[in-house]
Parts: sequence; structure tokens; C-alpha cells
Amino acid sequence: MKVLEEINVLRYYKPFIDAAGGVGELKKALKWSEWYAVKWWDEIFNDLGLSSVRGNIFARALFISLRLRGYIDENGHVKKRPEKPELPTNSYAMEFVELHESFDQLGAVNVASNKVDENMISVLYSTMLSQGWYKILRRTFLELIGIKNYGVILEPVIKEGNVALAVMELHTPKLYVGFDYRRDNVELAASVLKAKPGGCVGNICIYHATTACDVTNIVKRLVPNGVDVALLLHTLYWLLDPVKELSCIASALSPSGKLIVGQQVVESTPGLVAMVAAMGAKHVFSWKGVEKMLIASGYELEKRYLRYMPYYIAIWKPRRGS
Repeated sequence: MKVLEEINVLRYYKPFIDAAGGVGELKKALKWSEWYAVKWWDEIFNDLGLSSVRGNIFARALFISLRLRGYIDENGHVKKRPEKPELPTNSYAMEFVELHESFDQLGAVNVASNKVDENMISVLYSTMLSQGWYKILRRTFLELIGIKNYGVILEPVIKEGNVALAVMELHTPKLYVGFDYRRDNVELAASVLKAKPGGCVGNICIYHATTACDVTNIVKRLVPNGVDVALLLHTLYWLLDPVKELSCIASALSPSGKLIVGQQVVESTPGLVAMVAAMGAKHVFSWKGVEKMLIASGYELEKRYLRYMPYYIAIWKPRRGS
């Protein structure tokens, strides 16, 4: 990690670091993410070869992130192996390691061969969203970007409603609109938020829509003046057509509206990035790739907090005249 990035992490993510037991405990946990990533890639490469990268996003995420770190060469051969780390003692840091252990039990080759039951992956994803370390990571993000300052919030791909629930714990927005392309997620989010699919209950509206573009007209009817913020926490890699959908989201923002992005990238924890890829993500990004995509979608950067550790965080706004 470069010095400037490390300083920014300490500056912006201190509550998360403190909850994880301090820098030492956090580094132990992060080392396990690298150790498991190398282990998984080694198993995949020895069994399936480099061709696995073309056929599976989990394998591709491992290849890109480990190549970037110098663990493997361009042909996929392991160049160096990290030593097996010491286990952390902090409960949140240990949860993070245990998530990797649970995923490891599925078998990296099975995951890369698409032989693992989708329900098993879904259960693991739900477990991650409800773990203590993830809750603190999510809350720290919302406090950092000042979610209390926004009255009308749009959340593309609401997933199981965890982000929305975390927002409600911090303040009561005037209106919260979320959608998801998975009907089961819409049902789960509605249950968690005491809302109803396909409409509004109080200040919460939840819809089923394949893409952000499919829900834009609904949002414009609900909020003719546009939403204050589109909140994308670990969402970009779920969008089916990111550039097109980001452009549609821009059209739903108010003249002063913001797009707030928190996104795991290949420069972040490699094991975690690969796991989430296996959990249904459609893409993997570098932090520079995220920014190029946002620029291509008609946005300009207002403030960048972090580039990649613990993940990319920035505030963007539509370019004037776009």
C-alpha cells in the first residue's frame, strides 16, 4: 500500500480500523485474504489452466489481482507464495478470516467450474452482509460520505436491503427508492425494510427492474426535481451494463445531485474481491477503470477519499451539459 493511501485509510477509516482491533489486527486479516487468493488460484491453475480466466469471473478476478501484486506471472504460474499468516484475535477481524475459510470449503476448482450450487453461494453472501466487520465497514462509509445530508436517496441494486437499513439507522430520509433485478432480493429488502415490492410504504419505495434505465421513469414520477444522491456501495460490479445504467442514473439526479461510489476493486483485498465475483458480480474493476467508466458515463469527480483500500470511495456529479 502506498504511503498516501495508508495515510488516507487512517484518516477516513479509523472507526473501522479501531473496531477491527487496530492496524496490527487488520493487517493480519488482510494477509489472509492474499494467502487464500494465492491458494485458490494455484488450485484452479493446476486443475483448469489459464483458460479458466476466460470462462469464470471468479478465476478472472484472482488472476488480475494476483498478477497486479506480482504473485503470478502473465502465464498464470505462481512466482511467490505468501507465508501463512498469524490468526487475528479480534472478533471482527476473525469473522473476515472465517468468511474466507467458509468459501474455501466450497472448493476453488468447483467454483471456477460452476459446479457449486447457487444457493450455497447465496447463503455465504447473506452471511457476509450480516457480519459485524461488514456492518462497521458499511456504517463508516455512510458516515464518511455524509449520508445525513441527503433527503432523497436512490439505491440501484438494493440487494437484501442492508445498506438501506444502515441508512435508516443514521437518519430518516424524505424518500428512499431502491430497485433490484433479482425478485428474491426485492422480496428480502421489502421484508427487512417493512416495505412492499412494486410500490411505496411511507418513505420507502422498492421496485423490481432489470436495469437502472428501466426504473428511471418511475423515479422521475416520484421525484420530478430529481434525487439528491444515487448511493452505490459495492454495486457497480452488479450492473448489467454499467456505462448505460450510470448514464440513466445521471438523468434521475437533481441539478445538484451526487453519485456516491464505494467499490471493491482488484487493488483491494484479492480474496474478498474474488469471493464477491463468485457471488454473482458481473464485472471486476481496477480503481482507474472505475473512474474511466464514470467519465465515459458523463460524470466528473468531485472528491475522492480512497483509491482502493479498504475499497474505492468517491463522490461524483454529472458533467454540466452532459
